[in-house]
Amino acid sequence: MTSAIAHRASTLAVLASRLVLLLVLLACVLVYAPVLSAQEPAVEPELLILEVRLDQAILSGAIPAYEVGEHTLLPLGELARLLTIAIQTQPGEGVASGFILSEDRGFSLNLDSASVTLAGKTESFDPALVLVEPDDIYVAVSLLEDWLPLSLEIDRAGLFLRAHALEALPLQTRLAREGLGARVGMPGGYEDPGYPHHEQPYRLWSMPFIDQTLTTELQRNNGRTQSDATYTAFLTGDLLGMESSLYFSSGLQDPSPEIRATLGRHDPGGNLLGPLHARSFQFGSLSTPSVENISRGISGEGVTLSNRPLTRPTSFDSQTFEGDLPPGWDVELYYNGALVGFTQADADGRYRFEDQPLSYGRNDFRLIFHGPLGETRVEPYSFPLDQSMVLPGEFQYSVTEHRDDDGQSRTIAQFDLGLARALTASAGLIRAPVDGDEELYSTLGVRTFWQSLSLGGGLVQAMDGGSLAELDVQTRIGGVAVDASRILLTDFTSELFPDTSDPILTRDALRLTGTLPLLARSRMPVTLEARRDERESGRTSTDVSARVSAYVYRTALTNTLRWRASDDSEHTDGSLQVSRRVRDMSLRSQIDYQLGSESDISSLALSAEKYLANGYRGTLGIAHTFASPETQYSAGFTKNLGRFGLGVNASYADTGDIALGAQLFIAMGRDDRRSDWRFDAKPMANTGAASVRVFLDEDNDGVMGANEEPLPGAGFMVNGGRHRARTDAEGIAYVDHLPVKQHLDIGIDTATLVDPQWAPAIEGLRLVPRPGNVTSLEFPVRMSTEIDGTVYLLEDGVERGVGDIELELLNNRQEILARTTSSWDGFYIVPGVIAGEYRLRISPEQLQRLNLIDSGTMELSVSGDGAFISGVNLTVSPASP
Repeated sequence: MTSAIAHRASTLAVLASRLVLLLVLLACVLVYAPVLSAQEPAVEPELLILEVRLDQAILSGAIPAYEVGEHTLLPLGELARLLTIAIQTQPGEGVASGFILSEDRGFSLNLDSASVTLAGKTESFDPALVLVEPDDIYVAVSLLEDWLPLSLEIDRAGLFLRAHALEALPLQTRLAREGLGARVGMPGGYEDPGYPHHEQPYRLWSMPFIDQTLTTELQRNNGRTQSDATYTAFLTGDLLGMESSLYFSSGLQDPSPEIRATLGRHDPGGNLLGPLHARSFQFGSLSTPSVENISRGISGEGVTLSNRPLTRPTSFDSQTFEGDLPPGWDVELYYNGALVGFTQADADGRYRFEDQPLSYGRNDFRLIFHGPLGETRVEPYSFPLDQSMVLPGEFQYSVTEHRDDDGQSRTIAQFDLGLARALTASAGLIRAPVDGDEELYSTLGVRTFWQSLSLGGGLVQAMDGGSLAELDVQTRIGGVAVDASRILLTDFTSELFPDTSDPILTRDALRLTGTLPLLARSRMPVTLEARRDERESGRTSTDVSARVSAYVYRTALTNTLRWRASDDSEHTDGSLQVSRRVRDMSLRSQIDYQLGSESDISSLALSAEKYLANGYRGTLGIAHTFASPETQYSAGFTKNLGRFGLGVNASYADTGDIALGAQLFIAMGRDDRRSDWRFDAKPMANTGAASVRVFLDEDNDGVMGANEEPLPGAGFMVNGGRHRARTDAEGIAYVDHLPVKQHLDIGIDTATLVDPQWAPAIEGLRLVPRPGNVTSLEFPVRMSTEIDGTVYLLEDGVERGVGDIELELLNNRQEILARTTSSWDGFYIVPGVIAGEYRLRISPEQLQRLNLIDSGTMELSVSGDGAFISGVNLTVSPASP
């Protein structure tokens, strides 16, 4: 008895000592918290990033929004700009003004008086439903629907805003005219502005961005107690003139570190390695691409080289999504609005969704990342199938040499050649392991489009004599995408078709993807897939799956049902996922079940997440497995302090297992312009950044002089959307979390310049952000002027003002910088002209079309002092018959 008590006391002492160590570590973090958090104000509450859709067009991939209780607040100015509603906001003054569709429907908003005037009628509103931020005035959806001719639907699970116009908008007319409304999933509101490219030279070495997570845990399992601490870091930056990344993870229980390092370059323009015109090359730790019918993607060490466009799918009819994922994060994959996948980081800090099928027509994917501090990040992708074809005469290649973690080698070489506008040929050479041996495969294929039909055929020949032939067809019938294929195998084996005593001879597959109407404006994405295998013995097996998704009453539902049948058995199971927003709480649940003679629920999970205030967030969860049976309860509490985040969590299972943990999340990167370290609770290593300076260029030399004035409060347009960053008193803004390895356009948001005569010397710049790299940009602003005058029509000796004449302002390189049209009396204005030499002319195309001649081009010199240039008159007259 005494020994038992002593043993129990000893166990409790050990448990208490380890718990004390855990608390000491947490206390140390809290001691240093003020040092870090004092560098920047507390993080803003409950920020969302939403995609904006109007009809079938994507207007913006990301606009900010806020959730306050049960209300979602949207940026009034940015939403009006995207939807071409003539309303402008002035957050600093707390006002907005303009009109709705016609000038007799005036709009005026005044936050001081909490009133809005619509077409001359003034009414009050609840000021708690409006939030003022430096970039915009955020207004609750309920108010926006009262004020504007819009119905707004927010899918909280998919993080997108769907706008329905109750009256025809100018944007809808333009989209219909340009045919963009029918191009499902294409960004209808943003066009390439043609900015000059900004080169960011690679450096021999740069200070990296670092994402760090420190986790401590105390567990009691099966009567045993153990503690552990794990440190994980992900670093990115320039090294040896290339992009570099390093993943490192090590713990007390398993001190041997997990290390993954990669070097390489990416260039969307295809200017790498001289005559090879490569768009990417990498070596180090990487994954192989999967090869249809031959091999799966697998991690290891190797080298890869490719000139394929970085925004094209990984193969013609499928796309693999993969990337780095910090500890504690998870990622959901949505396809055409339906949830199709969920995963967390693997042991190497990576995620992977392999070979997601592409159908004829719309293929919109969204990766939605969820962080432990309530962070969300969205990566949208769109792959129109017809754009996967290789242009005529273009040659594309990708080559990979690889050794996996088990020491097995792979070689993958794939080539595509555009033979005609709708005809592409492909070939490949693949070396892959099969049942412990190596096998060599050669592939040939052809793909063509004909009207609304895509046809493809391929042949795989193995060195051992086996072969595989495939024929597939993709089309749309009504609103349903149809994908069908048939595979014939002759003594063929691979990783995907292993050697068995009863090999597969044929495989037939069918996939139907479409939507069904739901309520007034909503539709349900539906996918039906079927596969049938026939073996050498005559035995068959059939797999059928159906997935239905819906978003109704702020609730997202996805149900997947799977049925498998062979000659002597069948099995049916499914899963139902439900997520709902209840006031300021997010609820998620999943039910896994079985149907048939032994229908039953396999498992049930429910979780709740609530934003409390000031960066605090609480979570509760319960999961029950019926087969065991076992129930596990979990709770967590996190605090986002802006510069770093803290978390504590606990779990208890009715088997007696207990776990306690604490986490520290901190990311850091160096801004070379300021020679200062920046800290953030959100990961930054997998993103780029720009340090942008805006100044008044009084001497017009494009370089900020010692006596030239920095411009605070200036904002920016990034890929056609307003960014939330603003310049400080030194005229510098740090624009962070930029997407990498793709073109990005950035320019000054002229609506944020205080003086209406200020105009950017350059409209914007195009760059390719790199992970862990801060690009320094300079945007000089100059005093602009207006050029005005009158266009006259001289006919039969009589001169009069004439309207609807198109005028063009050109620079000395004969580039058109501005266009304007004369009013009914011939008067015109060309605003925002900065210092320089120009030519003003009437559009040659219009002169030819109307059979007119003009008085010639006007040579103009603008000094840059802001003085207006008036009386620049031009004359047109009928051409001789």
